[in-house]
Amino acid sequence: MFASWDECLAHITETFESDDSSSIHARLRLEVNPAMVWHGTSTADPDYAVVHIASPIAPADKMDLLHVAAASEDLPLGALRIMNNTLHVHQGLPLAGLEPERLDHTIRLIVTEAHALIKEI
Repeated sequence: MFASWDECLAHITETFESDDSSSIHARLRLEVNPAMVWHGTSTADPDYAVVHIASPIAPADKMDLLHVAAASEDLPLGALRIMNNTLHVHQGLPLAGLEPERLDHTIRLIVTEAHALIKEI
């Protein structure tokens, strides 16, 4: 388990290729699609620390969002989220009790799901 966000971020940048990072985020370059991982909070509880993972699909204004939403129904994890006018697959994991293996698998799955949706549009 990670004891802190700093420990989590160190693991992320050691495990994945990162071309940009700061004290709160890392931009990852995975083989099939990029991802952003950052430290934040839950929208339900601002005191609840969360590791956010997002992988881009395409500009939101250039696609049929209903088609992408329908295609995403079969994916096992993540939700569609528009950030900076770009549609992403997004997942938040609680930092407390987060195991490195779960984080690694979730990052890879979110990136794979985004890549699968890109093929749908």
